Amino acid sequence: MKRRFVELGLVAVVLGVLVLLYHGPGRGIVRGHVGDVAATMLVYALIGLASQARIAVRASVTMAIAVAIELGQTWWKIDSSAGSLLLGTTFDPWDLVAYAIGIAIAVVWERATDAAAASRRDPASSGV
Repeated sequence: MKRRFVELGLVAVVLGVLVLLYHGPGRGIVRGHVGDVAATMLVYALIGLASQARIAVRASVTMAIAVAIELGQTWWKIDSSAGSLLLGTTFDPWDLVAYAIGIAIAVVWERATDAAAASRRDPASSGV
């Protein structure tokens, strides 16, 4: 069942790369917020790979990490490109919304893949 977290992580990485490559209209919003969605999806996937905790625990830990990083942006000064890419540079309350969306997508992904796996194991439960 860890495969679902590997797949989610890969989706998050691909989304993150696409965000970095995007140079069209609304680039700031895409870079700032869609990137945050992808980042929290990746963190959720990594926690899922490392832990057998329940969904609510994984979601809560992911949000706690994201909030800690966001709050940290009010105090730290990052001068490197890699550091600013990884941790950000400016506190933005809208980032918290993006984090919640990323976690929600990850939870839906996990539940959907669980349901699909269950229906493959027991075709009668799928209503077919």
